Amino acid sequence: MSELKPVVTVDELRERLKRFPRLSLADLPTPLLDCPRLSEAVGGPRILVKREDQTGMAFGGNKVREFEYSVAPAVEERYDILLHGAASQSNQSRLTAAVAARLGLKAVIVGRKDAHAEPVNGNLLLTHLFGAEVHLMESSEEREALVARLKSEGHRVYNTSSDGYHLRGVSYVDGFLELWEQLQGRHIQPDALYVCSGMHTHVGLAVGARALGIQLRIVGISPSPQDNVKANAARAEVANEVARMLDLDLTFSGTDFESYGEYAGGAYGTVTAAGREAVILAARTEGLVLDPVYTGKTFGAMIDHCRQGQFTADQTIVFVHTGGTPALFAYGDEILETARV
Repeated sequence: MSELKPVVTVDELRERLKRFPRLSLADLPTPLLDCPRLSEAVGGPRILVKREDQTGMAFGGNKVREFEYSVAPAVEERYDILLHGAASQSNQSRLTAAVAARLGLKAVIVGRKDAHAEPVNGNLLLTHLFGAEVHLMESSEEREALVARLKSEGHRVYNTSSDGYHLRGVSYVDGFLELWEQLQGRHIQPDALYVCSGMHTHVGLAVGARALGIQLRIVGISPSPQDNVKANAARAEVANEVARMLDLDLTFSGTDFESYGEYAGGAYGTVTAAGREAVILAARTEGLVLDPVYTGKTFGAMIDHCRQGQFTADQTIVFVHTGGTPALFAYGDEILETARV
């Protein structure tokens, strides 16, 4: 592997991040936790957990850090509705509702009426609690019609998925700086970093590492089945735009990303045996709460890689805990069906 060279210093990268408007939503820095009992349980290596689930707001998660950057334009440009639509147990819907409440805006959730929509608990309960107008629908046409109606009534609708899209990647360039400072302060040189990889958190971490010339294996685990080659090419496209926004002389291709869709199970939102094992193991060794949709699958993949012998006992892995824990309450029966001992 060729040696990487930094294209900016830490201070230069911080100055470039300051160009972007930013909200104050998260409790930062988030902790970096050493997990010796987990490490012992998987036969080494040393495992550290970056606690992005402790960003503070509304049960935390990586979206809080992302929204500091990506929702800032909505405030500057005086949008009055924050919109999101995904699964009924969507973490992003929960945090869209919470951020709207914090900012004095209206939240409208156009979610899916799926298997975890009833009873109302977990993320869906919190979304209601934060005062969002919640619509769980069975078709995309219904959702599109509702958004069209809101706009026809004169509302300025800001979709927290598509609006400010690349700013979410920018946020995790900042997140990488924070993590790297913590690691350097403890004289830790990690061998790999594992993160649940939809898009932005993985991309931001990769851009941050490359910008500083840090050779680090960043492993993304998709919560949904994916064609790994195509998905990594898509990540590279987003990474190139994030690099452009930060004036970084960097070019990414799909081969610069490592991600796996094989650990997602049959579909998004399904519980896998490995994910269930990971949730239970983290809870019973470290009192660490994962969720079955995102972090449980990612942790399960990391355990599998350890058992394959990809890491030795003297190496170090950082697991980025991206949050999502409220969803656990909607999956209780599926998690506990093999855990009652």
